[in-house]
Amino acid sequence: MNAVENAVCILHKGPYSSLGETYSYVFEWIKVNDYKVIDNPRESYIDGIWNKKSENEWLTEIQIPVESI
Repeated sequence: MNAVENAVCILHKGPYSSLGETYSYVFEWIKVNDYKVIDNPRESYIDGIWNKKSENEWLTEIQIPVESI
């Protein structure tokens, strides 16, 4: 994994099956705020099946490397 200078990060709380909604939101935010994506998104799984009983408590951080347009 390479270091990046700037990234847009967002926390997603809930099941992995609804990650697409969070990706849609953050990509629209990137566009509206005059950034461009410069590398693949990354996901950091903070809470999940290993420590939470309910999928609604799962926590994932999405990190998208960007630069200003």
